[in-house]
Amino acid sequence: MKEAIDDMDLQIIKLLETNGRMPNTESAKKLKTSETTVRKRIKRLIDTGLIKIVAIRNRAKLGYDLSGNIRITADTKKTKNIAFHLSELDQIWYVAQLAGYDEFDVEFSVRSQHDLLVLLDKINKIDGVISTRPSIRLRLAKHMGEFMAKFGSDKN
Repeated sequence: MKEAIDDMDLQIIKLLETNGRMPNTESAKKLKTSETTVRKRIKRLIDTGLIKIVAIRNRAKLGYDLSGNIRITADTKKTKNIAFHLSELDQIWYVAQLAGYDEFDVEFSVRSQHDLLVLLDKINKIDGVISTRPSIRLRLAKHMGEFMAKFGSDKN
């Protein structure tokens, strides 16, 4: 069941996306409402699982200069196992199971070409992985942080 949110909730979320540590008093001033309203709404948004406030590391500033995605063709009978193992790799920060030509799309960040080679070797050793097709990101034109915040795994 989808949770109901209104325009005020959306505005609060937008402010938090800009600065997750913004004081409720500052948010309240910007939204022309009370601090109590902002505090209660943030608590509800967190409690219902609609948002999660986390620290998102800036991998590029931490020395992970090489990033991109890897498309993975896999045995469709082994996708749960593959998804689990991909999610365990620290260099991978996004894992999506697909419908179409490939079974998975993953986003990665590594420090060097050698680290990418090691990562590809680990992925190719996962039981059920048939092939990998890496792409290197040359420039990041847009970034939406919600893809980096883990909301938990889908156990189904």
